[in-house]
Amino acid sequence: MFETALRYPVDGDDRIETIVIGGLLTLFSWLLIPAVFVAGYLQRVLARTTADDPVPSFDEWGDLFGEGLKAVAVTLAYFAIPAVLLAAVLASLLVFSVETTTVVETGTTAAEPAGPDGANNLGVVVVLAGFALAVVASLAASYALPAALARLAAEGRLGAAFEFRRLAGVLTDRSYAIGWLVAFVVLAVGGALVGGLASIPFVGWALVPFASFYLNVVAFALYGQGYRDATRTDRREPADGDRRTSA
Repeated sequence: MFETALRYPVDGDDRIETIVIGGLLTLFSWLLIPAVFVAGYLQRVLARTTADDPVPSFDEWGDLFGEGLKAVAVTLAYFAIPAVLLAAVLASLLVFSVETTTVVETGTTAAEPAGPDGANNLGVVVVLAGFALAVVASLAASYALPAALARLAAEGRLGAAFEFRRLAGVLTDRSYAIGWLVAFVVLAVGGALVGGLASIPFVGWALVPFASFYLNVVAFALYGQGYRDATRTDRREPADGDRRTSA
């Protein structure tokens, strides 16, 4: 799985052109529109790997942009709950800080009805619990999102990314879990290497967007392989059950 995904970005006939275009789009992704095209290309990577097809090229730009917009919409939807939780934690932390500062400035003591010590302790517990919940929600969204994007790429329907009963079988499958975990390691280790590359003036700076694009393609190829293997298992199991029933 890992070796296949690592070679995947350079397996196509247009590999140099693809990496150059992808790197340039990544370089200017802060303009947002190039980032949508990159998202659309990564959707094609998912579609191709789930179908055992070779690496895609940058073509049919209108369709590519549309695919990217769908991917961005799904990503925003999946991270909406973690974002709201994190915002609530930050707001609580701000209120807690303001109240603590007010207590210090006014000289309120714990013996007074306000009971600042108890309120402070409760505030700390609430903030920590909210932060833990936000972290768990973020991890859950990070794990589920690639499967949702892969289903979107395979089906072509925006609603396919939110068919949670169908996604549940993929998310609990060992093949998908392994693919996701390997992709996580690739992004973590590769990200550290890219960070080191960024410390090299001029040449390193110029190579960073191309290396980042390559890493993302490898990661999405791993997601696609994991989703493909999980759905093949999912399809095979009912077939075995049908054969036992008919027997």
